[in-house]
Amino acid sequence: MESGRTLVLSIDGLDEQDLADCARAAPGASDPLAALASEATALRIRPGGPSEPTPALASLVTGASVARTGVASDHPFDPEQPESRSTWYADAMAVPSLFADAHRKGLTTAALQWPATAGADIDLCLPLVEDLRRYRNRWDMAERTSSPRMVAEHLAPRRSLGVQLSQVVPDDLVTEIAVEVLARDRIDLLAVRLSGLGAVRRAAGLGSAPESRALRDVADAIQEVLTAFSPGSEDRVLLVPGRRLVPTALLVHPNAVLAAEGLARTEGTRLLDFRALVWPDGPRGVVHLRRGQGEATRDRALEALDGLAAHSRLRLRTVDDGVGATAATDVVAVLEGTPGTVFGLSATHRPLVEGQDPYYAGPRAVTDPSAPAVALARGPGLPTAPVEGSWADLGVTLAAAAGLALPEATAAGMCPASVPQG
Repeated sequence: MESGRTLVLSIDGLDEQDLADCARAAPGASDPLAALASEATALRIRPGGPSEPTPALASLVTGASVARTGVASDHPFDPEQPESRSTWYADAMAVPSLFADAHRKGLTTAALQWPATAGADIDLCLPLVEDLRRYRNRWDMAERTSSPRMVAEHLAPRRSLGVQLSQVVPDDLVTEIAVEVLARDRIDLLAVRLSGLGAVRRAAGLGSAPESRALRDVADAIQEVLTAFSPGSEDRVLLVPGRRLVPTALLVHPNAVLAAEGLARTEGTRLLDFRALVWPDGPRGVVHLRRGQGEATRDRALEALDGLAAHSRLRLRTVDDGVGATAATDVVAVLEGTPGTVFGLSATHRPLVEGQDPYYAGPRAVTDPSAPAVALARGPGLPTAPVEGSWADLGVTLAAAAGLALPEATAAGMCPASVPQG
């Protein structure tokens, strides 16, 4: 007898309240999203750990912490090429994922717009890499980073019809292909990521007209994917919203302070070289020190950043174990802001810009790392009572339910939710 299938559906920018609103707005009990909401168990992702989508999803499919996955932020640190965006590629992942064990067992896998999958052993892989530095155009980029089967069955026909990828909304393409994939074949493990709502909310802000349209669009996309998947009693569905977004209150460019101290060097507006550098990670800033610089440079960088923190809503926390360091740097500290803080990479912008400043040019909303996230789970092996844990714990629980191995997982799995005292 065949075992059940598994669908993992990740929605950037969607939070628990949005999910409840979408389910209530569904037309009836036969609606797939309403049915999932009524039948599923809520799994609570505790505050802390990765708050941005890419590292969270890397932990989810590996069961490992960000210190082990190799994907520690949405934009991984590359000392020689700060503009690098290597989180699209499977070789950025330092530990094996659910896809690897599923492939080893001969299961059919698909991953659509999922981070760190380009080049992986996934039957139907559409990473939607955004890396025009390396490719001539969007079709070249899409075809060279997607799996051969994805190209032959889903991309080549579109290209022959004259589809222009630059004019296609990524989530629309992902939804269309997800429906096609599910109509053609049995897919044992399907991971689909929809990113449009998060992008709109960050760019346009909360409560905007574009946000309202994006929320309707993502609700429709969820319905289409769930309808095409049509889960039976043996199938598993994991719907993963993110942490909530909050309005941006403060944009921080700590590298401007380091540049003023002579610890980072610029050429025009471009970062040229550095001895100490703060790499942005959403509402945090990770302080890297180039190896071989010594204690004097470390102390000088921390003193400059401590002065910045003292005059703003920031906290400078030193790091002793260097978790998140690269081959060329050690991590010596983390700058943490209150909800609504965004860190930027620029070494030439003003160090501090209030979100209400008319010259503010950053995102209008940002993830709140102090907020929990709530995933919905339904199907054999998945929890039937409220549980909680980290993104990595959720990955371990999902792997166990699907009969897959995560040999380098660092988490133990979701555990019963703690009862509030009162």
